[in-house]
Amino acid sequence: MKSRVLVIKMNLLPWYNELDDVLEVERLTFPTAVRERILAFGEYRIVSIGRNQTRLRKIRKAE
Repeated sequence: MKSRVLVIKMNLLPWYNELDDVLEVERLTFPTAVRERILAFGEYRIVSIGRNQTRLRKIRKAE
């Protein structure tokens, strides 16, 4: 069973776009290893974001 929540133990607040409620993973300064994990995870919504960790929930596709 695949996990539906991705927990990243890192402060991603510098790349958080509050107006659009997204992480700007395409910025050059975004950590490469984290970018790859997020892109492999697929479409997501931000559950929580803080200075110690970020939680992302996978968006289920409607069938």
